[in-house]
Amino acid sequence: MTGFKNLLYAIDLNDDHVTSVNYALKIARLFQSRIHMLYVNDAQAGYRHPTDREDAVALKVKSVVPDSLLEGQDIVYATAKGSAAKEVVRYAEEQQVDLILIGHKYRGKLYSSLFDSTDIKIIDEARLPVLVIPEE
Repeated sequence: MTGFKNLLYAIDLNDDHVTSVNYALKIARLFQSRIHMLYVNDAQAGYRHPTDREDAVALKVKSVVPDSLLEGQDIVYATAKGSAAKEVVRYAEEQQVDLILIGHKYRGKLYSSLFDSTDIKIIDEARLPVLVIPEE
């Protein structure tokens, strides 16, 4: 089995769903991996998070994840600006990430037929394994 030593989780600071964050940290613990928590401020999406600094990413993660999942974890908090999918892929390449982890929310057929979701764009653009974690 391939060892995944450098993981990337694309986090949404505006999302209250935390299932995928918890799973991402559990996976990082399982593989004893470093995990990069990356937030991309995507101006094309029409919304800019008021704080898009590394400390805002850390604060969000610490506010929604049990302390037991954070203990002993090698976590890198990072931000980028631009197209979410392109920045996630660029960051993964620069940081030599082995596996990208993304959350996915079911939105229904009508929404899906009208809009591309960031997670699908990442899957299409990435040239490395992507693990999709469904949100509850």
